[in-house]
Amino acid sequence: MSGIASLDRRMVDSAIELTRRKLPVFPLTSPLRLKIGGFVCSCGTARCDSPAKHPMARLAPRGVKNASADPATVRHWWSIAPLANIGLATGPVVVLDIDPRHGGDESLSTLERQHGTVPHTWRVLTGGGGEHIYFAVSQGSEIRNSAGRLGQGLDIRGVGGYVVAPPSVHISGHPYAWSVDHHPDHAPLALMPGWMVHLLLGPAAAGQKATVQDWRELVTDGVQDGCRNTAVARLTGHLLRRYVDPELAHQLIQAWNIARCRPPLSQEEVTRTVGSIAKRELKRREAQLGRTC
Repeated sequence: MSGIASLDRRMVDSAIELTRRKLPVFPLTSPLRLKIGGFVCSCGTARCDSPAKHPMARLAPRGVKNASADPATVRHWWSIAPLANIGLATGPVVVLDIDPRHGGDESLSTLERQHGTVPHTWRVLTGGGGEHIYFAVSQGSEIRNSAGRLGQGLDIRGVGGYVVAPPSVHISGHPYAWSVDHHPDHAPLALMPGWMVHLLLGPAAAGQKATVQDWRELVTDGVQDGCRNTAVARLTGHLLRRYVDPELAHQLIQAWNIARCRPPLSQEEVTRTVGSIAKRELKRREAQLGRTC
């Protein structure tokens, strides 16, 4: 089998495999090799703004809104355009896009020193030299697209967004590939850590301000597995923003965890989350004090 035919087969097989994981996909443009060397976008636009990574108009005229997890639909698309790159609609998963050209790797290292390393989960090495880290999110936590909210060179692809999935080919000619030991066949899809959710859905996030009734329901009703880390981070931030003593807030959250989380998180996990949010709050207060001096 020729190299091109092999790539054809891998594209459709990979796209269908994603649908088996309940992840919707759709066809993107791909790179075309020029006789004089180099590549151009298959859309035919000489100066394409998003070469080899925008929706293929004739098959996905509404872009990500056409994404499907139906294997028959996906097989039909790639029978028409066998070399089409794979767009994976985010929302069911959230992807942290790390761009080292703009300091994304350094920004993530700083965050991990402050809050702890991100969990072992799916990772993709992008054809452009960056990295995509995939996360699941707790029910009720709607993570939307953002650029630079976590730090320079760090973008989030969530509800309404998409990423390019392996084995798609970058306009440079380099493929997207699952990182060793981070392939979905070998690694679990981990929940986004609570501290990261808090940074993305904190007070500065438009439309995310909780009401008094929301807080009362959270404290009274508690949360189940899958929402616990996020809830601990949110409650900690709520208390510290109201200048509750950090140690008192820590003990209150520990007691709430035991009484209301089903099942409770370990005391160590609660302490780590409270500590990371407390550090962030301290930096916010220091910055605010500096502005008022």
